[in-house]
Amino acid sequence: MKKRLVQFKKGDKVKIGCMECRCNFGNRLTELGLFEGSEIEIVKNDNFGPLVIKIFNSKIALGRGEATKIYGEKI
Repeated sequence: MKKRLVQFKKGDKVKIGCMECRCNFGNRLTELGLFEGSEIEIVKNDNFGPLVIKIFNSKIALGRGEATKIYGEKI
């Protein structure tokens, strides 16, 4: 079942399903390695402030508004 990234908990491993975002934001995410099928880990999700994810060997902070537009499934 697909859920928004903000709904996952710290330590969850997630496979990105789809992203509802405009071109500029979508292009930025793709350049960072975040695209449909990518596998990430939730590093920080305290229900306030940015959501921090780990992809490859990098950590990326996403604003909560941005993270609500990205869907994934727990793996």
